[in-house]
Amino acid sequence: MSRKRISRARKRDLEKPDEFISVTSTAIQTLNRYRTPLAIGVVVVFASLAVFSAVRFFGNRAESRAFERLSANLNAYAEAARESTPLKALEQVKSSFETFLTEEDRREGGRLGRLVYADLNYRAGLYDTAVAHYEQALDALPRDHFAYENALSGMGYALLGANQDDAAAEWFKKLVDGEHPQLKADAMFQLGRLYGKQGRTDKQKEVYQRLLEEAPAYIYADLIRQKVES
Repeated sequence: MSRKRISRARKRDLEKPDEFISVTSTAIQTLNRYRTPLAIGVVVVFASLAVFSAVRFFGNRAESRAFERLSANLNAYAEAARESTPLKALEQVKSSFETFLTEEDRREGGRLGRLVYADLNYRAGLYDTAVAHYEQALDALPRDHFAYENALSGMGYALLGANQDDAAAEWFKKLVDGEHPQLKADAMFQLGRLYGKQGRTDKQKEVYQRLLEEAPAYIYADLIRQKVES
């Protein structure tokens, strides 16, 4: 009878939405969405949610350990960032974080940790380093992974920070054809802005018009509409 109850419980688990993916993807999207030092609270929330979800979802020591190490590194960063700049906070955890990434690179916690570490480098203004880690994250994540498009977005923003506008535009174009509505809208906004810098006003209006059609409630919709109608 005991075996029967376990079997039914397992079946119910398989029929549930993937709690780990839904919780952790939301946290990562939020982390990438708010790219300012003031978003340090998001990092702490991500750490706690990721560990909680990983323990429940994976149910094995190796993955749980990877997420616990990720949590420890993020909490150390959060503590340091409360009294210093993002760059100085990152310097305090750099050695520990990179050791973690090397040792847990085959675990889900390590792959997601690479993405988060890239974002922390972006926040610190280390754009070239951020680009390198986003590249590694994209190599490690399959295209159908829930965090893949977040890595695409991060790459685009890091290249913008590094003043590589043309390269950034190519990554934003990939997002425009993606599935995540908010990331698509952001990518279209950035593409329109880059087209404007290049003096390609026709292309700018074209991408802005598409943005208004697909995301009419976008945060900058009113400003974009004025640009399109001018």
